[in-house]
Amino acid sequence: MGQFERRWTSAADFTNLARKEMGELARGSGGKAFTAGNQQEAQAAFAQLANEIGTQYSLGYYPANKTRDGRFRQIKVEMREVKDASVRAREGYYAPKQ
Repeated sequence: MGQFERRWTSAADFTNLARKEMGELARGSGGKAFTAGNQQEAQAAFAQLANEIGTQYSLGYYPANKTRDGRFRQIKVEMREVKDASVRAREGYYAPKQ
C-alpha cells in the first residue's frame, strides 16, 4: 500500500490489512502470527510463544530432485501415531536457478 492509499485508510482498515498480511507472511514461512491489542494480550501471546518454543522440533532434508530450475517444490510434513501434536510448516520452496 502506498502513501496515497494509507492517507485515505481508516485505522481499523489498516489494522485489519496489517493482520491479514502478517498472517500470510507467517503461513508462507511456516510460522504463526500473534495479535495483541493491549499489554495483557501481549503477555498472553508471549507466554504461548514461550510454551511453543519449548516443544518444537526443527527438521531438515536434502531433496532428491537436484534440478536447478527455479521451480516451486511442495513440502508435505505428516505426523503419524502422535497424539496431541500438530505440524506447522511452510508449503514449499523455490529451487535454486542457474
